[in-house]
Amino acid sequence: MDINRRCDYAFRILRVAHERAGAFVSVAEISELEDIPYAFARSIQHDLVQAGMLKTVRGAHGGLSLNCDPYEVTMYDLLQALGEPVSVSTCSRDPEFCQKKETCAFHAMWRGADNLLENYFKAITLGDVLDKGERHFVVQEALAATFADRDLDASA
Repeated sequence: MDINRRCDYAFRILRVAHERAGAFVSVAEISELEDIPYAFARSIQHDLVQAGMLKTVRGAHGGLSLNCDPYEVTMYDLLQALGEPVSVSTCSRDPEFCQKKETCAFHAMWRGADNLLENYFKAITLGDVLDKGERHFVVQEALAATFADRDLDASA
């Protein structure tokens, strides 16, 4: 999984749309505000419209606005809409990738990591991130999580 530039820009476009509270804002204005190349912003806007996250209106007073309830759309939903697999390893998400998964010592670990990521992103909505950011309790729990203090010998 890689939160690439396309994802980062998409999240910033959604943030501006959210901040405008239903008013239409032009892609050119967002491009300038967020320092996103205009052509790239247009491409991402198209994907977000296709996914139902944004709506657009043409014309002098047109632009884009949020087309979803940010408190209903999870970060997982957004990553899926942007075509980003929420996975740390191809072998855990593609059953045809590796023929050794049944005997591989690492396969279950990668699946576990994928499960943690999926549940994490499903527990946080776009609205949560925009309103609370790092103060959101799920983010706080993840930031505080540690397995270093576990007695690893006791788990055998």
